This record gives sequence, structure tokens and C-alpha cells, in this order.
Amino acid sequence: MSFENHCFCELAPLYVLDLLSESERLSVEQQLAECPELADELAQYETAATAIPYSAPVVPMAENLKDRLFARLELEPLESLPSPTPSFDNILFPYLTVRSQDVQWQPQPIPGVEIAIFHTDLIKREIVGLFRAAPGMYYPMHRHAAIEEIYMLTGDLVVGDEVYGAGDYIRSQPGSVHGPHTIGGCMFFFRTSMDDEYGDFASAEGQGNFRF
Repeated sequence: MSFENHCFCELAPLYVLDLLSESERLSVEQQLAECPELADELAQYETAATAIPYSAPVVPMAENLKDRLFARLELEPLESLPSPTPSFDNILFPYLTVRSQDVQWQPQPIPGVEIAIFHTDLIKREIVGLFRAAPGMYYPMHRHAAIEEIYMLTGDLVVGDEVYGAGDYIRSQPGSVHGPHTIGGCMFFFRTSMDDEYGDFASAEGQGNFRF
């Protein structure tokens, strides 16, 4: 099937689902480079694709599924595991608190940037914490692997053509790309993915423990 005469709106969904050939994929990326406005349209398709698995109806699991699986693998069935018991720590500490005087700021490879991580969820692949930047800080261009949320506490943050200040909430969609900076310095609360892509959009793994 030839895609030479197809418009971006026809190719974008296939691009998001990774169903295009290498040449077709490069063609879409070239259109994005020539017309940055198309990035918003592509982000909408990526958001829709992310929701596809959650739109499928829930199918009840067959009662003998485990036995059939073990039989196919020619394995002996495992004994039923006991129900998990509440963690002792969870009983004593039903919630986590961090006092302002106990916030542990960690310097980052980016000059003028410090973060304080409050929570890391390895299942959801996300981290939650505080981000603090000195005046004039420019953050590297990066692409979001999942939804990112920011709540501004102090200072200013420039994202694209918009300047955000204390009390502003910023939500970036999966696939969105930006490289924000601050004029007078800032601090904000964030929740973001551990798998955001930086620079040449290679995997962020191994690029340091900073995330934004």
C-alpha cells in the first residue's frame, strides 16, 4: 500500500501504533520538523492510543486457567500462596510525611538544578518530588513518556511561549516535547515518568537521576 498521497492525519495514527515502514516513519517525522504545529495533533493520537487497553471490556478469568497453563508448560502446579498480610511499617506509618526542614535536595548534572524525591513507584515508573532551579537555568529538550504534572510554588517557568508562576498547574501529555527555562529561578512540585527521553530522544536510562 502506498502512502505517498496520504495526508498527515492518515499517517499519524499508524505512526503512533508503529505500523509504518522506515521510509514512511521518516516521512512523518520530516513533516513534523517542517510543521511543528502537527506535534499537537500527533500528541492527541498518542493519548488516544495510550487509552486503548483501558477501553477493552473486562473478561473474567477462567477458573482452570492456571492449571491449563502449567499443563502446557509441563510444570507441576504451585501450591496456593497465602494471602499477603499488611506490612508492619504500613500499620505503624499509614502515611508518609516530609517536614520542610527534612527535605533532602540533590544536586543534578544540569547547572543550577536540584531535586528532592519524595516517592518512587517502580511499577508505574514514575517519581514525585520537588524541583528547584537557579535563575537563568535552561533544561534540556526532552519528550514525555507519560503524563507529567507540575504545580508551581515560587518563581517563573517558561514553557514554549507561556510564562508560569506560583499557583499555576501544568500538565504535559505523553509524547509532548519541550525544553523549559526560568528567568528568575523557580521551585515546583512534580509527578513525572522515569522513562522520559532526552536530547536525541534515546532512552533516559543511565543519564543521571534527574527527571522533569
